Amino acid sequence: MDNLRDRLGVALAALLTCTAIGAAAAADPDAETRATMGEIFEALSFVLPLSLSDERFEDPARREAISAALRKLADNGARLEAHARSRDAGFGFLSGSLARDSREILARYEAGRIPEARFLLHQVTDNCVACHSRLPDDREHPLGRRLMRDEAVAALPLDERARLEMATRQFDRALASHEALFASTGSSPADVDLMGHFDDYLEICIRVQQDPKRPIPVFEKLAQRPDVPEALRENLKLWIVSLRELSERKPARSPLAEARALLAMARDRSRFPDDRRALVYYVAASSILNRYVADRTLAAEKVGEAYYLLGVIESHVGRSFWLSQTEHYLDTAIRIAPGAPYAPEAYALFEEFVQSGHTGSARTAISPEMRQRLRELRALIDSAQGT
Repeated sequence: MDNLRDRLGVALAALLTCTAIGAAAAADPDAETRATMGEIFEALSFVLPLSLSDERFEDPARREAISAALRKLADNGARLEAHARSRDAGFGFLSGSLARDSREILARYEAGRIPEARFLLHQVTDNCVACHSRLPDDREHPLGRRLMRDEAVAALPLDERARLEMATRQFDRALASHEALFASTGSSPADVDLMGHFDDYLEICIRVQQDPKRPIPVFEKLAQRPDVPEALRENLKLWIVSLRELSERKPARSPLAEARALLAMARDRSRFPDDRRALVYYVAASSILNRYVADRTLAAEKVGEAYYLLGVIESHVGRSFWLSQTEHYLDTAIRIAPGAPYAPEAYALFEEFVQSGHTGSARTAISPEMRQRLRELRALIDSAQGT
């Protein structure tokens, strides 16, 4: 229970900083967005300290006040989602996810399902990490820096601290924490891999700091540890080769062409769909594509293809069942340009992904809403392509 309480506190702190700092790597928020952020900050600054204690969070005398704070969080989460509609689809999806989670947290709390509400608050961290690791960022974030000075945060295990540092945009600290985690004899390399910390580390190096050279000596040292499983050792060696290639690579004139080339390299290296040997190439391609779709002056069909390629990448490397972006990217790609050559391929991957994600790939397990969504996408493609 103490570990759950600590992790939940980290999640709430991450959400607090995420919303207070503003839309991740998007344009500077306007006055209305800033006001919304302020309301979210105020709600969480009240509920965060209470959530760190079972007794205080479940105290009947505080129930009305906590409900009011969570209601404010949900209401302003909805406003933030509305502000995000004018931004790129990735940010819109993550803002929408945060808004839905905030509504569900309120509903569970007011129904008396308080442990469930606290669990959902923990999951909100995924929104912050996913949003903040999409685009380059070399700015200072004082609020996150102040939070990291907190004694309770400093005492967190390395893996939890690294996750919070990512969520609060303290990227230099997050890299140092990851590197300390990789070097620690108290951590199992297999568990570190299973929890996605190599993915997080590469996303910061390649997407945020655009520095593919930094992981090379770290991975070289790690590969020499006797407790590294042979399969992971092989992956580490291949990641090192890929990082060296990436650091010396001269990008193509067209971002889309470069992303396609990196995806082709990833496919050449992969032996099966979930093979992690091509992780570096997938992260590098996603970095290019995330920056590409942020330019809203691009032609619709090209933007649609970028989202299709992001969906392909996410289907290979996405690791969050709570916050899967594969379906959203593919849906967005089809709706942008259903007559484009990639649209049928996007639909086929979407359908396969949906079916494989439901019980035993049984079609009867797919919700009516998802079936209707599939029909809509198929109809859009058929109409646009005259099939």
